[in-house]
Amino acid sequence: MKKIGYVIPIFPTLSETFIGVEMRAMKALGHSVQPYAFNSGEYYQTADEELKQHCRYLSSAPKYPMGKLWNFFRCHKFITQQHGFNYLSLLRQGLQLAHLAKKDNCKHLHAHFAWHSAATAIVAAKLLDIPVSFVGHGADIYASPQDIDSKLQAADFICAVTKEMQIELQAATDRPVLHIPCGIDSALYPPLAPDWAPKKDFLFIGRLVEKKGLDTLIKALSLLPPDTTLDIVGDGPLRSQLQQLAQQQGVTRQIHFLGSQDAAWYRQHANNYKALVVPFTVAPNGDKDTGPLVIKEAMALGLPVITTDLAGCSEILANQYGYQVPMDDHTSLAQTMTAHRLEPIDKLTSLREKAFNQVMAQFTAHSQAQKLSAQVNAL
Repeated sequence: MKKIGYVIPIFPTLSETFIGVEMRAMKALGHSVQPYAFNSGEYYQTADEELKQHCRYLSSAPKYPMGKLWNFFRCHKFITQQHGFNYLSLLRQGLQLAHLAKKDNCKHLHAHFAWHSAATAIVAAKLLDIPVSFVGHGADIYASPQDIDSKLQAADFICAVTKEMQIELQAATDRPVLHIPCGIDSALYPPLAPDWAPKKDFLFIGRLVEKKGLDTLIKALSLLPPDTTLDIVGDGPLRSQLQQLAQQQGVTRQIHFLGSQDAAWYRQHANNYKALVVPFTVAPNGDKDTGPLVIKEAMALGLPVITTDLAGCSEILANQYGYQVPMDDHTSLAQTMTAHRLEPIDKLTSLREKAFNQVMAQFTAHSQAQKLSAQVNAL
């Protein structure tokens, strides 16, 4: 099994739990995994503690390591195609990563996000003459892509987290584009308990940003009975704006902003709620969620899902494992939330079981890691 260097913008961090999950799944298959990051997050998942201890930061390498500079010709053309980066800055970071990856005996570099992490990984891989790949996620593809065409041609293969993204990226390159959705760690999700008896109504989990559709959710809540409650887990730049909207809509007493929580919180508290409501939308800048992990985790926890017809959600729920409404339609969302709230618990048993079986069959980190491992080892 090849040793893989993971190139990540920020690690560890409280969000982007899928990266740590993927690295642990690759280790379980027998790969040695070495994380490299540009920065460290202030808060992070406790599950990432071990990976954090082994993470190496580019700043720990010499500023201009010269060991691989003689291979400069291999990456010159690619660097000139990266208009979003300063030439010397990208070369320096590529040299630093190559210096660290060489010392660690990495045989493949794999970057998450098609931004500077992918560009730096490609430069370093060319300097070392080893294979390289990257994962496209959401904003890096749809909202603010950076010279994506040249990256698609330079990587040995690319991973797309949705089928929609796979089709779009494959049309732009002759390099293989694999559909590898973010998976869940199945070991953390035991079979569903039969005695589900939620005491609370609705839960939202996610960053407080435009693409999460929280304005639609708050407006929908205003159409529900005044004893309906919503707990919002997460933080972000729109928090104060959303609190103001809640006040305008007269639902301040019904909404509780709980702030950011560790992933373990979700597993411990999910059974308290009757549904996860995540009304994803497309932000004005084109940013959108792709295959949201929070939905897969809800399915594994037996928590019914109410979301929108965003393509990434449809790929997971397939019109039978949860409820979907049109994006940005607070009236339809309110109607679905009302109907679900009145649904007897025993009638939701079948939905919970079907959703659990689906996520365990299609979206475990182990099954996705097997596909990634096979491609890495084939190069």
